[in-house]
Amino acid sequence: MRCKLSVVLVLVAGPLTAQSGSTRLAGRVPAAVLPAIDSIIGTALAESLPTEPLVQKALEGSAKNIPPDRLVSGVRRGLLQLRQARIIVSHAVPQGQPVPEGHVAAVAAALARGLPGPIVERLLAMAPNEPPGPTLHAAADLVAHRFDPDSAAELLLEAHNKGLRGVRLLDVAVAADHELQRPGGRTRAEAMAHVRAMLPNVPVPESAVTRHGTKGS
Repeated sequence: MRCKLSVVLVLVAGPLTAQSGSTRLAGRVPAAVLPAIDSIIGTALAESLPTEPLVQKALEGSAKNIPPDRLVSGVRRGLLQLRQARIIVSHAVPQGQPVPEGHVAAVAAALARGLPGPIVERLLAMAPNEPPGPTLHAAADLVAHRFDPDSAAELLLEAHNKGLRGVRLLDVAVAADHELQRPGGRTRAEAMAHVRAMLPNVPVPESAVTRHGTKGS
């Protein structure tokens, strides 16, 4: 009897949890796409993947008036990135340890920003037990400014080895961009070299910098 009751509770809990995404999305995304998006979120839930990134992707896409078909495709792509992220994280964390949900979400966000998978794996291996959000965000910022991905990873690895952690790694990315913009037409390699010479004394940006991905993982 207890076994049957446990099975029933599991079956009921799944749909109830999946409905939380629907409740938050109702009235905030086009009604026509809600069933498809809810199905994707339900799949993530069934696979024990974090669902919050999918909810946020749907809300952001709707706020930007993304066409319905592209909105659904974007959320589905988010699910694929979460799957890839979990594989990457599972290879990075010490054997026998559970895969942290926050790590998976942070890696998926980095993949969505175009950070190559091998670079993500390399940065995760640097400190598998530390929240990877700031490191990955810093790397994605550097790549977005067209710094070489491998060089960006090497710079962040060196910064980490010299004691920089968390938001200070974001300061490394900001410093590289500032060096690139200095008068005189520095190349990206030269900008990186200047920042490397500063380590670990990279300046804190004078102006406020939005530091996404610094809370939790």
